[in-house]
Amino acid sequence: MRMPRFLPASGSPLERFLRAMALMAVFAAVLWAFEARFSRLADRLAQEQTVFDPTGTLTDEQRRFLPQAGDDLKSRFGLGLVVRVGQGPVELPPLDEKTVFLGLSVGEKTARAVLPPLAARALGPESEQVVERDILGASLADGRWPEGLCAAVIFLEQQLSGLSRTGDAS
Repeated sequence: MRMPRFLPASGSPLERFLRAMALMAVFAAVLWAFEARFSRLADRLAQEQTVFDPTGTLTDEQRRFLPQAGDDLKSRFGLGLVVRVGQGPVELPPLDEKTVFLGLSVGEKTARAVLPPLAARALGPESEQVVERDILGASLADGRWPEGLCAAVIFLEQQLSGLSRTGDAS
């Protein structure tokens, strides 16, 4: 039984060598294209999650709590939650007018909180600063930022719940 040949037996040795190199170049290009495509896809999917923590510091309980709190904010108040934790500077992702953003830079010890315009007006101008400076900033300084992150989400939910009970929307 004859084995199938990928390269024809005819032609000069140089021609066969060039054909083999061209075949390997095609395989390498296809592999590179797949790797590039799927690495960008994985990064984009990770960025679309409610919680993105490449530091891996959040516990399993905190990783379960934050998306659940995001779901609660969505169902009760129509607000989405985006949490980003990293070592470098806090980068604000593209947000819509219904998304709460909490960003932490563990390496630089900086925090950023962005409330949607309607929620910021209802809670008052100082609410963003309270979350950013008093809750997230203080927890970063203490080295207890995972607890501070959960506390910030709880604080926002309690503040919004207080508004919905009293009906007080400024």
